[in-house]
Amino acid sequence: MKISIKLALLAGLATAAPAAAQIDQGTFRVYAQDQDVGTEEFTIRQTGSGTGQEVFATGRVRVRLPEGSLELDPRLRTRGIEGDPVEYQVDVGGTSPRKIVGTVGGGRFSAKIVTASGEQLREYVASRGAVVLDEGVAHHYHFLAQRTHNGRLPVIVPRENRQVMATISSRGEERVQVGGTSITLFHLVVQPQGGDEHHVWVDALNRVLRVEVPARGYRAERTEIPR
Repeated sequence: MKISIKLALLAGLATAAPAAAQIDQGTFRVYAQDQDVGTEEFTIRQTGSGTGQEVFATGRVRVRLPEGSLELDPRLRTRGIEGDPVEYQVDVGGTSPRKIVGTVGGGRFSAKIVTASGEQLREYVASRGAVVLDEGVAHHYHFLAQRTHNGRLPVIVPRENRQVMATISSRGEERVQVGGTSITLFHLVVQPQGGDEHHVWVDALNRVLRVEVPARGYRAERTEIPR
């Protein structure tokens, strides 16, 4: 009898625990000046719903550049319907290893930066409605596209320890080649203040399939079209 009660309690806890729903998962092939330099693998999952929902995005970027290799392992957690960032961590490997552990709250982004020479603390403004866009992480544009296809947004750039304003504009639907297949996607142009234009292509669910920064010769393209 005791065993049956215990099993019933465990079953009840398992049923009550929120299940994670997968929003997107895949791999980007990364190009620099049209040369294949590596990949970005990622997963985006959601738990809960409404104001209590949380989204967890994890990635693994491995690229080989003329100036050295770059390895990124980003982890982002957002909360609420708008997907407000609450925590961000990125392990940076390759030729300049370091770790950034940051939290967002009270209108500030507070980060601890750990390097071989020690630790540093950084804090800067994180405006209401800001999104995290770490340089070289294509799947982060999902959170921008979820927020808007036209307008202005504050953008947190963690590895540069700053926030910038970005203007987002839509060029409508376009036929684009992704993984050797032609598909109709929404074309967004993201213009950070004082920075280079970023071109982003997303589907109707705001899943990112292609990102280009022409001024830098950067392109990330999904290896397969998500179902």
